[in-house]
Amino acid sequence: MKHLISAGALLVCSAFAQAQTTHWTFSYVGFYDREAATFLSDMRIEGSFTGVDANLDGVLDRSELTSLLVGTRDYVTCGGASLPGNYCGADSFHFSTSDGLSFSLGEYGGDPEGWSGGGHLIESGKMSYEYTYNPGGSYEHHLDWTDATTLNMASVAPSIITSVPEPGEWAMLAAGLVGLGAWSRRRRS
Repeated sequence: MKHLISAGALLVCSAFAQAQTTHWTFSYVGFYDREAATFLSDMRIEGSFTGVDANLDGVLDRSELTSLLVGTRDYVTCGGASLPGNYCGADSFHFSTSDGLSFSLGEYGGDPEGWSGGGHLIESGKMSYEYTYNPGGSYEHHLDWTDATTLNMASVAPSIITSVPEPGEWAMLAAGLVGLGAWSRRRRS
């Protein structure tokens, strides 16, 4: 009977096992403002990301992200709203506690005639670039990473994904419990 209870408990636990969600906040501080030709020690680029290391390799890559917020924009989900000629998304992402954080993301576009538009692109470790253009003129702003740019990161307490099990998971659990019951009944006979 002790083995039956242990096997049942193991079966229930494995049926509800879920991957662990990782959530981090980050802040890059201190950039060289190319247009003003000065280092801005208090300039910040802040954000957060959430994901699941599905292949358990210790690295969170672009395909494992569920969100990547920089400012108020989520660069994982914003691509679905892109119109022809416009773009929003994260092109690359890599994070591990040993290698650190790197990403490339952006949003840009304009009107169909090409009269006005703009964008914002960030490649960590290199540059943040903003631009706009219209018949009245154009604007560009570059913030460059330097050796004095620092990265501050904080992990938010990990949590277990609490999604509702799918019907297939319930079916596997039920089949396992029926199998344990049949095995127990046959063993008693």
